[in-house]
Amino acid sequence: MEFASLGSGSEGNATLIRHNKTLLLLDCGFSLKSLTERLKRLALTPADISAVLVTHEHADHIRGVGPLTRKYGVSAYMSQGTASAKTLGVMPNMFYVCAGQKFIIGTIEIEVHAVPHDAREPTQFIFNANGRRLGVLTDLGSIPDDLIVH
Repeated sequence: MEFASLGSGSEGNATLIRHNKTLLLLDCGFSLKSLTERLKRLALTPADISAVLVTHEHADHIRGVGPLTRKYGVSAYMSQGTASAKTLGVMPNMFYVCAGQKFIIGTIEIEVHAVPHDAREPTQFIFNANGRRLGVLTDLGSIPDDLIVH
């Protein structure tokens, strides 16, 4: 499993997680143009993305999610609370996830965890592939005890 941060901060957040041919994008807080430029540095394009997972509805995490899903047909995974954000627009391939759930995209298993944050239904994810685990935590004021044991 490989990962790369495309950027992290108030101007935008996005992280890539890859295993074999599965390429996941965690959050997409950049415009589609900026995302494309950042992917190009890694010899990738938006069409290479298997799915985007969204942690919460703040603009620095979702700015490019709608355009990415509409233009490239990328599936989006997020909680119902996050999906209720009016800024996302229509997304043809959206799937709801909830805390405690595990699901698989390609060759990567994803665990969904609830976290404290000032958002509607924020989640964070742990990625599992080939015996390796990667947890990505953003925008937390504190780390819940039940997440520490994972």
